[in-house]
Amino acid sequence: MAIVAIACALGATAQTKSDIINEIAKRFTFSGYAQLGWEYHSELDPNNDFTINKLILMSHVKVTEQISAFTMFDFKGGTLHELWVNYNPKPWLNVKVGQFKTPYTFENPISPAILETISQLSLAGSWMICGSDPMMMPGGAGRDIGINVYGDLPKGIASYDLAVMNGAGRNRRDDNSWKDVVARLTFHPLAGLDVGGSMIIGQGKCHSDYWVSGAHSDGRFSRNRFAASAQLKTKPVNARAEYMWGNNGDNDSNGGYITVQVNNVVKNLDIVASFDHLEGDEPQEVNRLQAGLQYWFYPKCRIQAAYSYTDREFGDPDHAILTQIQVAF
Repeated sequence: MAIVAIACALGATAQTKSDIINEIAKRFTFSGYAQLGWEYHSELDPNNDFTINKLILMSHVKVTEQISAFTMFDFKGGTLHELWVNYNPKPWLNVKVGQFKTPYTFENPISPAILETISQLSLAGSWMICGSDPMMMPGGAGRDIGINVYGDLPKGIASYDLAVMNGAGRNRRDDNSWKDVVARLTFHPLAGLDVGGSMIIGQGKCHSDYWVSGAHSDGRFSRNRFAASAQLKTKPVNARAEYMWGNNGDNDSNGGYITVQVNNVVKNLDIVASFDHLEGDEPQEVNRLQAGLQYWFYPKCRIQAAYSYTDREFGDPDHAILTQIQVAF
């Protein structure tokens, strides 16, 4: 009898451990994607190159019904992209703490696995938030560290974000004592239609390689960004347009883009076209036109091909052929 009792106890313990392991496993979700391609640029040397654009692994864990956590790592550069914890007590209230996409514009928070163009972010978006401006989050990829309070207002009329962030970019300690205040408000007047605005009010700090006109003697300068946004999502056509403007001290910059995707021209084949414009504070005016195709051969997996023409105020125009294959799970 003792042997039977011990065997039963061990079996119950094993069952309990198994249940615990199964419960933990159910709370974890893993996903990822890879983007590989080949590009030709008439103004580069060498003028063509096979590329590994991204190799992303993401994990999401549901800690409780109201608390979740997320990580994103890019194996291409060995870089942690995101790490945050989210608390969701109400549909209209979420609190996110950690490193995540800055809620500025519609474009910046969109995953590259969904963005329509191979070049991904627009010229203006790259300048305003992603580091092509040497005084705005170098290497930040539109991500920063901070806290964001966000949610959907009742009856689905609007959604909001209000964040306080370092302003230094991903994986970087703040280089000054001032924080960026980020706000975004989006209205949903009709099904599939979103319109809104966003802004970043903050300050930057000059460094030895780049001094901003209008900066204080301690290197501090105003660094603000504003955006007006609209997007339409329907079964046959998706369209998104945004205009952005901002300043680094006394230097102003502005730009915008419009991207249109015609869905399922033939089964799983989309046509994509985009035009964007940037007037940076270097100063230089840049215009870019892109047109191409994308074919979804499996859920989340696509092949893309496009032609891109970039015309710069200074320098010769660039003619480019861009290709990319994306596999995801």
